[in-house]
Amino acid sequence: MADESSHLLENGSRGKDYSSSSCRGKGQAKSTVKYYDNAHVSWWARRKRRKMVGEYYENLNKLTDLYEHDRLTIEGMAKGVQSSKMERRPDRILARLAVLLNVFLMLANLFASYISGSLAIVSVFVDSLMDVLTGVTVSVCLWLINKTDYFKYPRGRTRLEIIGVILCSIIMGIANVVVIFSSVMAIIQNEPAPIMGIPVLGILIGGTAIKVVLMIVCYKRASASSKVLAMDMRNDIATTLVALCCAFLGSHFWSYADPVGAIFICSLIAISWFRNASEYIPSLVGIRADRDILSRILKIVIEHSDQIKSVDFIAVYHTSLECLVEVHIVMDENLPLKITHDIAHPLEKKLLSLEEVERAFVHVDYLLDGD
Repeated sequence: MADESSHLLENGSRGKDYSSSSCRGKGQAKSTVKYYDNAHVSWWARRKRRKMVGEYYENLNKLTDLYEHDRLTIEGMAKGVQSSKMERRPDRILARLAVLLNVFLMLANLFASYISGSLAIVSVFVDSLMDVLTGVTVSVCLWLINKTDYFKYPRGRTRLEIIGVILCSIIMGIANVVVIFSSVMAIIQNEPAPIMGIPVLGILIGGTAIKVVLMIVCYKRASASSKVLAMDMRNDIATTLVALCCAFLGSHFWSYADPVGAIFICSLIAISWFRNASEYIPSLVGIRADRDILSRILKIVIEHSDQIKSVDFIAVYHTSLECLVEVHIVMDENLPLKITHDIAHPLEKKLLSLEEVERAFVHVDYLLDGD
């Protein structure tokens, strides 16, 4: 496994070399740095560099906030923990409202698809059904994780959550492919147009209006989880409106509009869910964690104790949604075992206090050999 901190140490040494070198004076080599006001740099290149500088400082501010969050987490400030719990309460309420709304709309869409015979509305029902099924699956997986028998599963069962999400994504994709096949058969067999009465229009428009209101509330809340809910509702609203338009056109003007709309909606949903499954698979096979997480962990390790001379090796990778951390620290070979233990063990606890870390392993070495 490659040393993930090597590029950071290399960049740091380059920065020191550059800062110590002189770029002015006669007879010295011309600086290779091209500033934004350099006449030889094109307008497009200057614009691109300004954008990159803006992104750099944006990421730097984000990383600084994460550093501060980690510091408060490690210190275990009671006030901060209580305030965060109070801040998360509205998010839990919004999540529960979203679940109840999805169950209600699932039943309503089932009724609407039955009385109308519209394949486009059937695609919306399948989407609502899978939203509810995904929520139930994730909840069951989390319940099983919390009820884990650690004698039987020494490492826990945290992978159940990601396996459940992947399973739901595959089922959702297959279900939409089935609806696409039914829509193609409807076009080939020239099946009758759907019946769009006032009850069907009322169900679809009423459900969409309720979701619009809840989406606005989630966007105004502006927390991470509420934004995810808002984006999911936005997608549901878009698919419902497309299905409504296609079913209405198929009922009154062009009968093929309904199955064509169902094919369009199901294709987008199937691609989205298959892509969602493919994004989670690398986390099961050990993909490296983000650089922000690596930087945060390195900062904690470096600042933990003055007795730590250097970091010999560090690896941060996924085997589930959370990360596994392996750190080799170098200390004086003459230090007693008690001191090395009293430094390494609290460091493990610090790393485990991070939300992104599932397990942490700290190894003490006396040689900087990369082994």
